[in-house]
Amino acid sequence: MSFKTSILLLLGLSYSSLISCAVTWGEDSNDHEEFPFCGSQVPNDLLIDLSEPSRPGPFHDLTKEEIQAIRRFLETDPNIKASKPEDIALNASVVQTADLYVASKSQVLRYLNGSGDQPPRQARVMMLRGDLTPAVVQEFICGPLPNVQQCELMNHKYRRNPAQFSVRPFHKMEFLNVYDLVNVIYDKVPHILKESYDEDVYPSIFNSDLNYGFTPVGTGLLGDINQRKTWFLLTREIPFYELHFLDFGLLLNLASSNLSEWTIDQVWYAGRTYNSLEELDAGYRANTIPKIKVERPTDTLFSSLRRRGKPVPEKPQRAPTPVEPEGKRYSVKQRLVEYLDWSFNFRMSSFTGPLLYDIRFRNETIAYEVSLGEISVFYSGSVPLPQVTNYVDSAEFVGLHSRALVPGGDCPDYATFVNLTFISSFQEELDLIDSAFCIFELNNGSPLRSHTSGDYGYEGMLDSSLTLRSALTIDNYDYIIDFIFHQNGVMETRFLSTGFILPSFLRESDRNYGFRLQEHIIGNVHHHLAQFKVDLDIQGTRNRLEALEFTSVESEDPKDSTKRHHKLGIRRQLKQSELEAVYDYDFNRPQYLLVHNDQFKTKNGDMRAYRVFAPSVSKHYLPENIGNERSVSWARHQMVVTKHKDDEFSSSSNYAMFDGADPVVDFSNFYKDNDTIVDEDLVLWITCGMHHIPHTEDLPVTPAVGNHLSFFLMPYNYFEDEPSSHSGDTIYQRNQEGSQETKKGGQCIIPPVTLEEDLQRNPDMVLETFRTGYAHG
Repeated sequence: MSFKTSILLLLGLSYSSLISCAVTWGEDSNDHEEFPFCGSQVPNDLLIDLSEPSRPGPFHDLTKEEIQAIRRFLETDPNIKASKPEDIALNASVVQTADLYVASKSQVLRYLNGSGDQPPRQARVMMLRGDLTPAVVQEFICGPLPNVQQCELMNHKYRRNPAQFSVRPFHKMEFLNVYDLVNVIYDKVPHILKESYDEDVYPSIFNSDLNYGFTPVGTGLLGDINQRKTWFLLTREIPFYELHFLDFGLLLNLASSNLSEWTIDQVWYAGRTYNSLEELDAGYRANTIPKIKVERPTDTLFSSLRRRGKPVPEKPQRAPTPVEPEGKRYSVKQRLVEYLDWSFNFRMSSFTGPLLYDIRFRNETIAYEVSLGEISVFYSGSVPLPQVTNYVDSAEFVGLHSRALVPGGDCPDYATFVNLTFISSFQEELDLIDSAFCIFELNNGSPLRSHTSGDYGYEGMLDSSLTLRSALTIDNYDYIIDFIFHQNGVMETRFLSTGFILPSFLRESDRNYGFRLQEHIIGNVHHHLAQFKVDLDIQGTRNRLEALEFTSVESEDPKDSTKRHHKLGIRRQLKQSELEAVYDYDFNRPQYLLVHNDQFKTKNGDMRAYRVFAPSVSKHYLPENIGNERSVSWARHQMVVTKHKDDEFSSSSNYAMFDGADPVVDFSNFYKDNDTIVDEDLVLWITCGMHHIPHTEDLPVTPAVGNHLSFFLMPYNYFEDEPSSHSGDTIYQRNQEGSQETKKGGQCIIPPVTLEEDLQRNPDMVLETFRTGYAHG
C-alpha cells in the first residue's frame, strides 16, 4: 500500500480538433439547413435531476446537511468527544467515516408499499478511539437525521463491536506517522542504499527519489489478534513506482496508539532477514553478508502510461462514436433511475462500495438489494511482499476509493455523471468525488435476439441496455463495476479488473510463482475475488430456491429390447436449508438455480422464477481456518443462500485485512445455524473470482478484456413471452406483395466533446490530487 505520491500533470489530450458529424436519423433532406445537436429533442420529456433532496428517501446517500449535523454531534457528545480535524492524532478520538445506515427491511418495505411512514434515517459512524484505555475502534448508529439526538454502539450478533485497535482500517494519519519511524534509514544505512541502488536519501528518505509500498501482515499469520505488523518496502519514485520494487524492506510494529511504542522488528535486504538496521549495517561493513548492486534504470518506458510505438492508425482517425439521436431514454431523479421497463435506486457506501435497491421490472420487484460486499487479492511468493500479501480491500474503505470517471475514456461522452460527497477526517469541508458514477445507454453491437426465415421473414433487435458504472482505484488495481439492465428483463452485474500489477523484486526462489517480466521484477500469481450480496424478492419475500439438475436417462428401445437409449433429463430439487443450499460448482453436476414464490404460477401451473447464473467461478486454494483464510470465509463457496436477517447486512468487515486470528465478521456463522429457506426471505451471497498469472502484456496496465467477472439474474418462466418483444427497437421484415415502406428520421450533429474545456476549468478533475478522503495516498 502506498502513501507518497508525486504527481506531474502534463495532460495532452489525444482528441484531435473536434469534428462536427451529421448523423442521419430523420427525414431525408437535400437542404443544407442547420441541424440540431443529437439529443437536444427529447420526445418523452425524461429529465435528469441530480440535485440533493431536502427530504431524502430511505436509500439516498447522506446529504451534506446530514454529514455536517453528524460531525457537530460527534464533536459535542461527552462520550465520543471527536477531535476537530486540525487536532486529530492516533491517541485521540477520530472520525474515520460515516455512511447511511439503511433502516430494517420490513420498515422500508412497508413504506415502499404505501402501508407505513418512511422510517427515520440514521448513519453508521466508525470512530478510532486511541483516547481510550485500551484503545479500540467503535462503530455507532446515529440518528435521527438530520437532527441527531443520540449515537449508540452498533450491536449485531455476528459483528464484534468494539474491535481491537490493532485491526483498525487504514487511515492516512497512520501513514503520516510512519515517516518519523522509518526515516532512521537515512541516519543508519544511507550508504547501503547508495551503493546498492544508486539512491541518495539526503536530507530524508521522503525527499529522495524513493517511494514505498505497504504490505500488511494479517494476524492470521502472526497468531495474535493484538499485533499489527506491516512490511514497508522501498521502491523507486518512477511511474508506476510499484513496478520498481527494491530488495529492501522494514517490518514495522504499529499496534499501539502510543507512537513511542512503534518499532522496526525486522529488516529485509538482498534476500535475507536481519533483526535490526544495526545488524544489517555491521554485516555490510564487515563484508559477511550478501550484497546487491542494482543500477538506477535509464529506460523506464515499460512502466510509463505514455503512449509509445508507431501510431495506429498512421493518420489520425477518430473511433466510432455512439450517439443518442433523440435524447436519453432514461430519467434520473436524485438517485432513482427509470429506464424503459426498469427502475432502481443507487448509492455509494464508503464502507463497501456501490449498492442498488428496490430493483423493479415492469413495476414488479426483482431484488431488494444488489451490492458489492468485498474484494480480495491473495498473492503468492517466497519473499516478504508476495508471501504475506493478503489484501482485503474494505480495510481501505472501498467507496472512498471511488475515482472520477473520464468521458470518452471510462464512459461514453454523453453519459450522465454523478458526484459524491463524504465526511473528511482532515477538514471541516466535505470530500467531493467528481463523476464517481456514470449512467448511459449503449447499443453494444450484439443482437438481443435474431432470426431469419424465408417463409416468415426476419425479426430481431440489437441489445441496447442501460449501464450504471463506478470505478474503484485501490492502490495499484482499478476495478470497474457495472450494473447492466437489458430490455428482456435480465440484470447483469459485471466486475472488471485493470490497472497495474503488483510484482516483487526478482529472486530465484520465486520462479515457481510467476514469470520474469523485466530485469528485476517477477509477476507473482494471485487470486482475485469479489463477493456480492443479492437479496431477491420474487413476487414478494416468501421465496424458495430450487435446482434443476441435469441427469443421464437410460431407456429401452420400444422396438428392440436389446438396445438402450441415453438421453439428457432434468430433476427438480428443492433446497430445504442453508447448508443444503451451499453451492460449489461441479462440472459433473451442472444445474440451473431458480428462485421463485410457490404461490405464483404460470398459466400452465409452472413456477414463475428468476434464474441465478454465475459463470465466473474459481477455486480458492487456501485451506480453511489456516492463516488469513478466516477473514475471507465468504470465498469458500461460489454461492451461499441464507434467510434474511437485518443483522447480517454484510459478509465482511473493514477490519478483515488484519483480523484473521479472530475475524470481526466470520461469514460462515451466517449459514452454520442452518435455518430453513423454504418460503422465506432469501439472500444470495455470490462469489466471483479469477486467477491471474501476470505476463508481459500486463505492462504497463493490465487490459480489462478477458479479465471480467459477471453474474446474471434472468427471468425463467416469469413472463408469458420474451419481454422485449414490445420494444420499439425491433426490426421486422416480411415478404409481401409490393414494396414495404421504411421509416426514416432526420439528421443531427454529434455534440462536441467538452473534456478539454472541463479540464481547463478544473485541471484536477481527473486525478483529484487534493482529495483527503483516501485511507492513504
